[in-house]
Amino acid sequence: MGPAYLLQGFRLITEPGLRKFVLAPIAINILVIGLLMWLFGNQLDGWLDSWLAGLPGWLAWLESLLWWLAMLLALLLFCYVFTLLANLIAGPFNGLLSSRVERHLTGREPESGRNWRGELLDAVGGELRRWRWYLGRAMLLLLLTLLMLPIPLLGTAVPALWFAFGAFMLAFEYLDNPMGNRGMPFADKLARLRERRWLNLGFGATATLFTMIPLANLIVMPAAVAGATALWLDHMENAR
Repeated sequence: MGPAYLLQGFRLITEPGLRKFVLAPIAINILVIGLLMWLFGNQLDGWLDSWLAGLPGWLAWLESLLWWLAMLLALLLFCYVFTLLANLIAGPFNGLLSSRVERHLTGREPESGRNWRGELLDAVGGELRRWRWYLGRAMLLLLLTLLMLPIPLLGTAVPALWFAFGAFMLAFEYLDNPMGNRGMPFADKLARLRERRWLNLGFGATATLFTMIPLANLIVMPAAVAGATALWLDHMENAR
């Protein structure tokens, strides 16, 4: 069910009344993707070579497997860093897009109780708060990764763990727009996400996969904002 909402988001952003609100997020996507491709393209080979060169001799037989795992993790890292940076820059535009999608679907807009300056500060502050939350859990997962990688069977599960973590992270990123438009506190946002954990993981996993696809990743952010807004209205707004 979650994946269907991202596909609905792609349809929504083509609606005549919503197209103009998509231009700024797409322009930001192009800028961020170009920057990250330059950074990863110039540095990734060197990072991998240095890391593999530092492996102890008794792990030399794992070099090929670890190279592919590292490449997969680098691709996931690219997706997540891209999403975080793009959403940090485009936060106010995404909130506006979510509000207009809601008006398109229901005939009404959400009310946060804040003026435009308060909404802008909340968008940026909320993004930084999520970054801190993500980083704390990512550090724990990184520690677990370092313990698991040298063990062949456990090491193969590392990308799946990062993918699941990233799927929840992306679901939070995009669902924060309809929740933020209602002025919800951070703790309440987390509680709502956990109430529909599997639905949100399905949505976030689909967004992650689309972020990996060239060209599709240029428009995945506005589509995910629109899809997350539809998901919120259908399954989460009246959950309590």
